[in-house]
Amino acid sequence: MADPTERREAIRELLSEGEIASQDELIAKLERRGFRTSQPVLSRDLRALNVAKQSGVYRVPEVERVTPLAALRSLLRSERPVSHFVLVRCEPGAASAVARALEAEALDDMVGTIAGDDTVLVASSSHSASQRVRKRVQALL
Repeated sequence: MADPTERREAIRELLSEGEIASQDELIAKLERRGFRTSQPVLSRDLRALNVAKQSGVYRVPEVERVTPLAALRSLLRSERPVSHFVLVRCEPGAASAVARALEAEALDDMVGTIAGDDTVLVASSSHSASQRVRKRVQALL
């Protein structure tokens, strides 16, 4: 049985190389690359890759690029815990990037962020979770 990771990478490549309108067509192209698969397995792969049919052809969604939080350290100014919240101050215009970077780190029990222009409010499910977020930001200041 083929490695699902390799098969999914091949699917990604095939879909980026040209328009494919049916699963049968995709299965045939995979077989030419040495990947034998069935329609149910292919359907699961497409779902795992978040592939959607748009305008009659399969498309792989573009991967969102997120700047790592550590790379944004020069934009951070301060942080302050407030019960289940942490308020992070940053350079004007940088809050959205900092908020997205925090979310991408998938810190335990972080519920979400709200970004203004130079301030990010980080909501956590508990006081201890907000302390972990606070320590992560403090380590970069």
